[in-house]
Amino acid sequence: MWLGIDIGGSRAASSIVGVTADLHVAEVEVYQGDSAVLAVVDKVLEIAGRRAVVEVAHDPWRFRSEALRLERDHGLEAVEVPMSSTRMGQASENLHGAIVAKRLVHPDHPELNAHVANAVAKQTPRGWRLDKSGEGVQIDAVVALMIAVERADQPAAEAPKLLGWL
Repeated sequence: MWLGIDIGGSRAASSIVGVTADLHVAEVEVYQGDSAVLAVVDKVLEIAGRRAVVEVAHDPWRFRSEALRLERDHGLEAVEVPMSSTRMGQASENLHGAIVAKRLVHPDHPELNAHVANAVAKQTPRGWRLDKSGEGVQIDAVVALMIAVERADQPAAEAPKLLGWL
């Protein structure tokens, strides 16, 4: 399972979305408030206690120190996914592709549905990316989903092949 994490703050939600290798959404958690980062860490550990977690992918802005602790203290692989315009555009297009191709399956989770409904495509000089439909709406769960899908949908690295001897 790949976990995507988006940490909000006092005005935005913090979310964890877990996606399996076949792009099934298996975990969705949404928390509110500044202390949500602590609930996220507790939930990551609870999920890792019952499922094999391949990696914890996160925006480093508000989660870097917690991710480092998860690696050091619990042996979880943490991967930073900076939310730059270029990166967000690529991840948004990857999520869109998985949805259109009907490869993404989710459990009709009400909070995830609400966050998806609040998201719009915003045109940028480098293509389009997900954005909020208006002030005060939350899309953090769909951002966490986008992060998890991008990481789970990476092609497997090819095993090195011996081509000959020198």
